[in-house]
Amino acid sequence: MTPATDTYLLLRAFVDELVRCGMRVACTSPGSRCAPLVLTLAREQRLDCYSHVDERCAGFFALGAAKASGLPVAVTCTSGTAAAELLPAAIEAHEARVPLLLLSADRPPELRDNGAGQAIDQLKLFGSAVKWFVEVGTHDASPERLRWMRTLACRAYWTALEGRPGAVHLNFPLREPLVTNDRSEIGQQPADETGRPGGRPYVCRPPVSAAAEDTRLRELVAAAKRGVIVAGRYERDTPLGQAAAAFCEAAGWPLLADPLSGTRRGAAAVAHYDALLHDEAFFASHRPDLVVRVGDLPVSKPLRTWLADLDDHTPQVALDPEGAWQDPASVLSDSLALEPAAALAGLTSSPPATEIDWLAGWRAADEQAAEAINGVLAGEEINEPAVAAELGVLLPAEATLFVASSMPVRDIETFWPVREDPPRVLCNRGANGIDGTVSSAFGAAAACAGSVVLLIGDVALAHDIGGLLAAKRLELKLTIVLLDNGGGGIFDFLPVSRAAMAQESDIYTRHVATPTGIDFAKAAELYGLAYERAETIPALRAALERALTPQADSAIVHVKTDRAANVKLHSRVWSAVSRTCSTPPTTRASEDE
Repeated sequence: MTPATDTYLLLRAFVDELVRCGMRVACTSPGSRCAPLVLTLAREQRLDCYSHVDERCAGFFALGAAKASGLPVAVTCTSGTAAAELLPAAIEAHEARVPLLLLSADRPPELRDNGAGQAIDQLKLFGSAVKWFVEVGTHDASPERLRWMRTLACRAYWTALEGRPGAVHLNFPLREPLVTNDRSEIGQQPADETGRPGGRPYVCRPPVSAAAEDTRLRELVAAAKRGVIVAGRYERDTPLGQAAAAFCEAAGWPLLADPLSGTRRGAAAVAHYDALLHDEAFFASHRPDLVVRVGDLPVSKPLRTWLADLDDHTPQVALDPEGAWQDPASVLSDSLALEPAAALAGLTSSPPATEIDWLAGWRAADEQAAEAINGVLAGEEINEPAVAAELGVLLPAEATLFVASSMPVRDIETFWPVREDPPRVLCNRGANGIDGTVSSAFGAAAACAGSVVLLIGDVALAHDIGGLLAAKRLELKLTIVLLDNGGGGIFDFLPVSRAAMAQESDIYTRHVATPTGIDFAKAAELYGLAYERAETIPALRAALERALTPQADSAIVHVKTDRAANVKLHSRVWSAVSRTCSTPPTTRASEDE
């Protein structure tokens, strides 16, 4: 056998083991040094292998697919700065707890640090953003090494999944020759008998939940008279939504659920807590005596401020089997290693004795807030809050909405309605960046059975515009609802937009808001997407109906808005809701973190 054959035998065993463990999706990007990895992944017929031109797009596509499926996704790249392009996705995977396998090709040791081309220091390139790093090394394809490669693949896969999910980085130094032209070797590679019989993984170590700690939880719940559940981003495929809704209805607790949690449903759900908690009087008068928190912290700044403002005598309990630390205000009293859906389902049969009218007060305020919001939006032309509200109504239950960070995810939280069958909502809110949003949405489209819709702003779309290549190259369908307000709309809500020093020579617009000036109709044409302008809400509904038909191609539905008008509209909404609480309007800050 030639050295190239040894390389391919070892990599074939590695990829075979990933598939045995459960991997179904991989992503590649072009290069010479990574050819053995790319060819081995692409030739594995049990994998859906997606090709990408840009490594950053590949990383975020893999992130989106892993986020949607809950399973590790492999992404490979060539050596040098190509590997560095995966860092943003690795960081997001760490913060959002998404399992990824980063497989970087590298020069062998003799070509490092001596002027060889495309060779950088790739050892522990991603630092603490990954859970585990391995320099794989170069070996002969002996039975012992084949078994080691299988063990390595299993360990990498399970490490990405177990405990707090995240990224694992394996660096493969590969020597030339990187391919073989011997057709006998290509078609008749030696049989590998080192795999376990029956298609089983070489090493089984599926992730398990932490030991039950429900005694403490039951004690706290039993003593509560004014309990509340706060549900933040929880993108796992679990029955948390049904369990939280059932418990809150039985207990008479309000359910304050970010749409990213999948739990904004049921008779106890309060949809407009973000707008209500802008009001100082409501903020102060609706204080619980127990908060049970599931998932990450919600997007809502007023809600996070409200939680941070509760006194030390109000227990706040996090249910998280992975032990993630979601407590920037240092107010948690308990962090329990309990799977949230199971824990809440176990409490439903014996609910606490809740104070009369505790839930009714929240629900009445929520209904009044909804009327106030509808009253403001009804008199407006198409606008960003109305688009968020419409998507909450129009999207079918089997759809998935991928939301960009900054204003789109905030509007979804503020204006998304309560539904018994809400569509799934995903967002890269681990690190809260706009990197790779388009690519992540296409990755979700590759892993989801139903339609996938992306709600995104113009700056975020421009930032990852190369991700649009996935529509034609990978034959994937994504419907993009583009909120084009001529720059970064989130910044208009912040003090920098009003700072005198930022107004000199219009520094704010050029350097902070950064309007792109892109003609998105031409961008859609360039990347082979359909394009449609929606200038009214009825036009938006009709455009979405056409775009979501099975025979339709990927499309951009373009909604033009105005940044300054959007700020004023949000202020009118908060003032209208505040008046329903019978207090003067407040100007509580809504700054990004």
